[in-house]
Amino acid sequence: MDDSPSKRWFESPRGLWLSLAVALVLALPTLGMGFALDDNLHLLIFEGKWPLGSPMDLFRFAGGDPEGMRRIVQEGPYPWWTLPELKIAFWRPLSSALETLDYRLFGCDALGYHLHSVAWYLAVVALFGALLRRWMPGSLAMLALLLFAMDDSHLLPVGWISNRNALVSTALALAGLWLHLEWREAGKRQALPLSLLALAVSLTAGESALGVFAYVLAYELAGARGTVAERVRAVAPAAVLAVAYLGVYKALGYGAYGSSMYLDPVGEPGRYLVAALGRVPALAGGLLGVPVDLWGINAASRPALVGLGLVGLAVLVLLIRSAWPGLSEQERRHSRWLSLGAALSLLPVTSSMPMGRLLFVPSLGASVLLAMVLRHAWRSRGQGWRPRGVAVAGAVFALFHLVLAPLSWPLMSMMIRQLGTSTGQMAQQVRSELDPARLASQRVVVLDARDIGVLLYVPVTWALQGQETPRSWWPLSMVQESPIVTRTGPNSLALELPGGGHFLATEAEQTLRSPEHMLGEGAQVKLEGMQVTVLAADAQGPTRLGFEFDVPLEDPSLVFLHWREGALRRLMPPPEGARLDLATPANPL
Repeated sequence: MDDSPSKRWFESPRGLWLSLAVALVLALPTLGMGFALDDNLHLLIFEGKWPLGSPMDLFRFAGGDPEGMRRIVQEGPYPWWTLPELKIAFWRPLSSALETLDYRLFGCDALGYHLHSVAWYLAVVALFGALLRRWMPGSLAMLALLLFAMDDSHLLPVGWISNRNALVSTALALAGLWLHLEWREAGKRQALPLSLLALAVSLTAGESALGVFAYVLAYELAGARGTVAERVRAVAPAAVLAVAYLGVYKALGYGAYGSSMYLDPVGEPGRYLVAALGRVPALAGGLLGVPVDLWGINAASRPALVGLGLVGLAVLVLLIRSAWPGLSEQERRHSRWLSLGAALSLLPVTSSMPMGRLLFVPSLGASVLLAMVLRHAWRSRGQGWRPRGVAVAGAVFALFHLVLAPLSWPLMSMMIRQLGTSTGQMAQQVRSELDPARLASQRVVVLDARDIGVLLYVPVTWALQGQETPRSWWPLSMVQESPIVTRTGPNSLALELPGGGHFLATEAEQTLRSPEHMLGEGAQVKLEGMQVTVLAADAQGPTRLGFEFDVPLEDPSLVFLHWREGALRRLMPPPEGARLDLATPANPL
């Protein structure tokens, strides 16, 4: 990593080709990931079997229209607690068009879709490499590019077809950033309109482009030469474009409302700012190697993720201060705005629940900071106790980003592929519990769907396979512990959790109804054939739920399923007045 023996090698195209080769090799396992989660919804849209969205509007998961949501709650798979006014809709017409093209070319063969995604990833790596070679050549730039290519937070944008929008929007926006620098650094005036064109097109691919706009702003704040007035005039065109985009976005009815996972910074600035206090440090920790995906898996981990993020940032700042004197003036100037851009690009993604896949754009600048630390640590080895501490800290970062990160690509690809396989197996197993001859008239009542794969994607899998689906799919709860069932009448039952636990308390449940819209005691939700009543609740949410059906529970039109021994099994309704703990193996079947 010392410039003296390697400067010529790093400044040659070989460093760029090495990074591209590494990116390609790491991306190869994603070719076998198949379709996952939202990919299946998109396939249903292409086949005209999904009531939301269209081939040119694939990312409309809820439109904010109560009448439009009624069917998908009545028939399933959206559960009864879905907020009628829920809005989760993203304007990504270019990404929708590209995926529609995939469907026209490849149908239901996922390999072609994945090859398309890998091509976009290589384009991002190549554009970032071209930008670094043009303005910050040397070992620091090429090490940063190598770290970026290996970053395991990129796996989902590369391997999850529905997340390809991050690749497309970033690639186009990076071209716009590169052209902006050509205008400002090299004085090529014709590059300005081309930059604005590339940035404008990038916004039609996805919201990730806004993160690259943050780098344009950061460059003018901390990297560009000239007076303050000159910098303001230079950033004004991109700023006007971003504001116009947000106005069009809102005017077309896109955005988020009523979900705890997605927040609308424009429509709900207060909620967004409060959430950002925890989300930003957690995401920053994710850039340094902290497993930020734990945020959505285990709510108890969130304080630790915030704390680790803050500690990691403090350590990084100390290491950068130590490395700063060893940088050239050119490296310092461009590192300043790239690091500021990384920080500012965290703000757009803070509108979503912290996840590693959101770090794609912030990792551009973060890779430069990590490269700075690793190169300095390498130079500091064996030079006394203080440099030795720098070397140790650098070794820790190297372990996460040069060793564990590349190993994560094949492991995570295998896990996601297994998730798709497990969902298919679950769909087949659940189908074996139903009555094929009566399926069209049956309402399937799932007492305790354990995760989103069961709640949402079992019936989606049936539809994709061309199998007949039941009249209704009604998940009553999505909890990790077996509830207690009480038969309260001929047509009714009640659910409660052991130890007074709460329903609608997890991140997954609150994705469909945020705590600000929590159902209180006495609240009712009426469907055709089922009425839900919150029998007991406190400030944290419902603790006891009542369900009344239009026929006795023994009627053949109702099929009750509950989670037992790792699968959904059929449950015969208990006698009136009986109380069953579904965690007990002796439940009547």
